Order: sequence, then structure tokens, then C-alpha cells
Amino acid sequence: MLRRLLLMVGLLIAGLLFTGAPAFGAPPVTETTTQKNLVETFVDVIPDPICSDEGPLYTITTTTNLIEHTTTFDDGREHATFTQTGTFVAVPLEDPSLPSYAGKVTIWGGFNANGATVNGTFTFNLRATGSDGSTIRTNQVDQFNVRPDGTVNEFFHCH
Repeated sequence: MLRRLLLMVGLLIAGLLFTGAPAFGAPPVTETTTQKNLVETFVDVIPDPICSDEGPLYTITTTTNLIEHTTTFDDGREHATFTQTGTFVAVPLEDPSLPSYAGKVTIWGGFNANGATVNGTFTFNLRATGSDGSTIRTNQVDQFNVRPDGTVNEFFHCH
């Protein structure tokens, strides 16, 4: 789930790098978007404590609240954050003998772009209980920066 999110955010950031700066002298423009009871369904693996991208596929349905803040400055700099938190249900896609899971998920991200560089941090937290009584807890942190020459430095930690 985190890798899918990072791909979407990466595309957003790439767009921020190539947007023109607004007129000079204008105050920063701040936008806030709030969505409540946002329902999304997708197919992915359940993140485990070692953050393997492998494993059985599940149909995952999330019901979350999302708030996004974006501030764009007159010199083209941009700062954005979001928090998405709620519940999820995961049902095995191909093997009904596997447990289903239900739990809580929270995702946070923060980004800065100045037209030449971009940096950001993401956190992904998940707690779930399986229909067989098993539990899953994972916490993932990803930090990155994109330099003016386009090279990327990234740090990923999962526990």
C-alpha cells in the first residue's frame, strides 16, 4: 500500500518541480482540502513487519478521513502535508483459507519543493487483527530528496 502511495505522490512532486512561479509580490496561497468517509478499494499485499512486497494478494477496502494542506509562495516554493487515517478490511483475493484482516491505518506525508529540489517524508502505520486471531503491526518511514540534477536520495525504514 505504501509503494502505491509513494508512486502517486512522486508524480505529484514531479509536477511541482516543473510548475511556473506565480507573480512576484503576492502573498502565499494556502489551500486545505478535507474528505470524510473516503472509501477506496484496491488489490495489494498486506504489509508485514519486515515490509516485504511479496505475499498473497488481498482485496483491501479503506474508509478514511483525509486532510491536505498546500501553501504556494510567490517565488514558486511549495509546501504540502496530508494526513489520512481510518479503518480497513482485507479479504484474501485467491486463497479463502487465509485469514481476513480488519484494523486501523494512518498515513502522513510532508513535502517541500522550490523549483530545483524536492524533499519529503512519509509515514505509514498499520494495526490489524486476523480472523484467525493473528495480529499485524507495521510502521514504515520513507524520506527522500530530489537534487537539481535529478538524482534521488532515499531512506526507507520499516519495523
